Parts: sequence; structure tokens; C-alpha cells
Amino acid sequence: MDRFATAFRVLPRLDAGLLMPGIMALGVYPLLLALTNDPSASFVTAFFMGLWVMLARHAEWAARYWCKRFSVRVASLLAVAAAMGPASVLMMAGQPEWCLRLFSGFAVVVCMILINDLRDGDHAYVRFRLPGSNTPGAEAQLAQALLTWNLCFILLNEALIAALDVSGWMIWYAVLPLVVHAVEAAIVLYVMGRRLVA
Repeated sequence: MDRFATAFRVLPRLDAGLLMPGIMALGVYPLLLALTNDPSASFVTAFFMGLWVMLARHAEWAARYWCKRFSVRVASLLAVAAAMGPASVLMMAGQPEWCLRLFSGFAVVVCMILINDLRDGDHAYVRFRLPGSNTPGAEAQLAQALLTWNLCFILLNEALIAALDVSGWMIWYAVLPLVVHAVEAAIVLYVMGRRLVA
């Protein structure tokens, strides 16, 4: 039971802060739209304001991970590149459609990493996503479950893009951190629960 509890506690805590990116984006978007009368620019700006809040919540966690592997200078450069690189390109393009697919792109990258980890038996992504977790022998199952989740997420996001306009998709964006937290918590609970039963 201690191993199960430890594995669950390493996930981000479910708190009101998970709603902050969505609150930021949903609050700024109509305001910018009223001020500028430019739907594309308003959406892109609101999207990245919410994204930067999301990244800021994970900045300390990512910094600790990178600092273990690189110097502080290199870790800082990686953090800036990760936060500003895609954002700068998409903001200059000013195309909301590219923003909608940014998370699908992230999920594709995660899928490729997980497939490589499963092939090599390294499971580095699981250890990165669940740092400090006590999950010996469960890494392969967690990696398979996370791979399935990310594939499903790509399909879900693309279906919502096809079904909703950008304003409707912004509501999905607002609840996205809660959805990701709930699914990843369920994955850990399920995998570790099966191991305890076994």
C-alpha cells in the first residue's frame, strides 16, 4: 500500500490552480476581441497567455529535471527555448488553427518517446512524468497506458477541432489541465491497483 500511495502522490495535486490557465484564457479572449475586433489575434494572444500560466506551474518541476542532467546555464536555455520557441513562431503566424493542434503535436512527440522507451526498455518518460515514484516493475504497464492515453488524446483533440469553432475549443482548453490530471491519476490508480491485487 505504501508503494501505491507514493506513486499516486507524485502526480500534480488536484487544486484550483489547475483552472488558472483556462480562467486566464477565457477572461482575456472576449476582452481582447472587444478591444481589437480581430478574432485571430485575440485568440492567439489569449491562448498563449493561458499556456504560459500552464508552463509556469510546471517550471520548477522541469527545472529540477533538467538541472540534474545539464548545467544551470544549459538548463535555463532549454527552458527558455521550450517556452518561447513554439510560442514565438505561432504568435508571429497568427493562425488559430496551428494553436489548436499544438497539443496534438505535443502528444505525438510523447507517443514517439514512449514507443522508443518501450522498445529500449528504458522507460525514461515514466520516470520523468512521475519523478520519485516507487513503481519498480510497473514502468512498462504505465508506459503502455500513457501511450494509449496520448493516442486517444490526439483523436479527441482533432475531433473537437473539427466539431467546434475556436470559441468552443477555448472551453476545452480551459478544462484541459483537469482532464489530463484526472486521466493520469486514473492510470496510476489502475496500474498500481492491479499490481497490488496481483
